[in-house]
Amino acid sequence: MVEATWGPGEVLYESGGPVTEAHFPSSAGLSVVKVMDDGTCVECATVGSESAVGLLPALSGGVSSNRTFVQLAGSGISIPAAALRGRARQSPALVDLLLRFAQVTLAQEEQSVACNALHETEPRLARWILQSQDRLNARVLPLTQDYLAIMLGVQRTTVGAAASRLKAEGLIRYSRGQLEVLDRPGLERRSCECYGAVRDLQARLLAPEESDDNPGAL
Repeated sequence: MVEATWGPGEVLYESGGPVTEAHFPSSAGLSVVKVMDDGTCVECATVGSESAVGLLPALSGGVSSNRTFVQLAGSGISIPAAALRGRARQSPALVDLLLRFAQVTLAQEEQSVACNALHETEPRLARWILQSQDRLNARVLPLTQDYLAIMLGVQRTTVGAAASRLKAEGLIRYSRGQLEVLDRPGLERRSCECYGAVRDLQARLLAPEESDDNPGAL
């Protein structure tokens, strides 16, 4: 187990590449994206202190099915895949917890598929801002329009227009790559149902349970 600090844009896994470590962010926000043949990509999930990345391929010895990179700079813990597998063999409670973490991320990916297909840009942007704020626990987020466009899978002009509407409603302030959340309750009302659905499932799956085995002792 190694403490890690990640800079913005740092790639942790590449699609089809090996997974030699699982990463557990604490203050960082990680982005899981699907990359198409022409190089375009869209975000499937964001991962912060509530979960981890690389768990299933680390446990199975498989490869990554996506690109995972640092969305918001911060720190966390990296655990070699071999060490994680060894610890998992010794602790059924740890396996249960890791599978819950993996299910949280999978549920977010499934929700993102539905969200991208069915919801308008403004509520999707509101959801994404809320998720990012959850990761950093800060009012001001370092987000550019180019970056937001990639995350939402839309043109820069489209995300710019959506951000302008949220700004006009007094929900956010935006300039020079800095996005400030002015009205979080209003942003939650403006968001689509997907934000609350993922948050509620996460709370149910990761609720503390009484156990004689301590799965946190990695």
